[in-house]
Amino acid sequence: MVIPAEPRDTAKPSCARAMPLYEVIVVGLGAVGSAATWHLARLGTKVLGIDRYKPPHEFGSSTGETRLTRVAVGEGVEYSPLALRSNEIWREIETTTGHSAAASPSLGTQTSRWSAVMEASAERYNIPHEIFRSADALRSRFPQFAVNGTEVGFLDKGGGYLFLEACIRTQLRSAEDCGAELKFGEKVVTINPSAFGVTVTTDSGERYDAEKLLLAVGAWMPGFLPERLRQYFTVTRQFLHWFEIQTNPERFSKDCPVFIWEVNRKSILYGFPLVGDLGAGLKVANEESEGTVDPNSVDRTVSEADKTKMYETYVRPFLPDLGPRSIKTAVCLYTNAPAARFVIDTHPEHERVIFASPCSGHGFKHSAAIGEALADELRNCPPKVDLSPFDLRHLSSSR
Repeated sequence: MVIPAEPRDTAKPSCARAMPLYEVIVVGLGAVGSAATWHLARLGTKVLGIDRYKPPHEFGSSTGETRLTRVAVGEGVEYSPLALRSNEIWREIETTTGHSAAASPSLGTQTSRWSAVMEASAERYNIPHEIFRSADALRSRFPQFAVNGTEVGFLDKGGGYLFLEACIRTQLRSAEDCGAELKFGEKVVTINPSAFGVTVTTDSGERYDAEKLLLAVGAWMPGFLPERLRQYFTVTRQFLHWFEIQTNPERFSKDCPVFIWEVNRKSILYGFPLVGDLGAGLKVANEESEGTVDPNSVDRTVSEADKTKMYETYVRPFLPDLGPRSIKTAVCLYTNAPAARFVIDTHPEHERVIFASPCSGHGFKHSAAIGEALADELRNCPPKVDLSPFDLRHLSSSR
């Protein structure tokens, strides 16, 4: 779907409706959309949230129980303020609502080419951390990881993990408590400029008017953008695995750090401490960058061959305490932009529409702060964190 360009001559509103029905419509209620809807509602905005499914659900990017957090962010120092503010918001959610959204803070370990950037982030924002300059030091502290002789480590003491479905569910519940209206099971088919600002039509034939609109549709974003921008986005299928722990289960207890590990030039392995009982298995995954998919028709099955490949390539050589039995699998989607950038800006063909694609595989940890900042921008208020590093100018220059 391409949003029609803003008309040059906009007719005056009829007397039948002097004001738009909503101040803001949010399309897509995943990580960012649910956060933005909640922040808009708590600020007194008349907001409507629409999603083609009922979040949290398994069809997009926000599925699979947990997401890791890190505040010394290797993708760039400009991301750290988002992560730091998001951590504050997760704690506020737990305190004010009584609903658990985040795990107790745990440690994040990094062994990757991003070490220099993480060190710069930690220094700039006073992030507690520990650096392991040798593989021997890493092995001594974390024997569960079979590191080679050249690897180094960065322990981000502000890192940890989030229960992502709980985060989304709690934000949507809180948004409703603050007066937001939510529509589930409705697919947006057209977004048009109108005398009121924006008119949205769904597949059920319903029409909704608002002054402004936020697009936070994840893997479906390319379909809402002009052809010239679609080239910057690719959607890939990512497998999540829970493998059995055969030996030394104590190494993967709550004291085990979340980890993200550049195991080769093509891929990153990441994982979590044991969540739940031993029979639940340990969640691990690698980032797949090949093979684009259509979110409407993607195959969401994980074959036995996929499980075997994951174990032989990424688990057995690096996590020797894990066995070959896959207890559970899931599939999520990445919406990738060049240089793993976030892309957040005004829609180039409609000044009343903001679109947000803060993904590229590392978006959830930042989503609370991004949602808050977008809510502020939609209300013409100064945001608490700066989103300008993620506008379209930076996207075109990152190729």
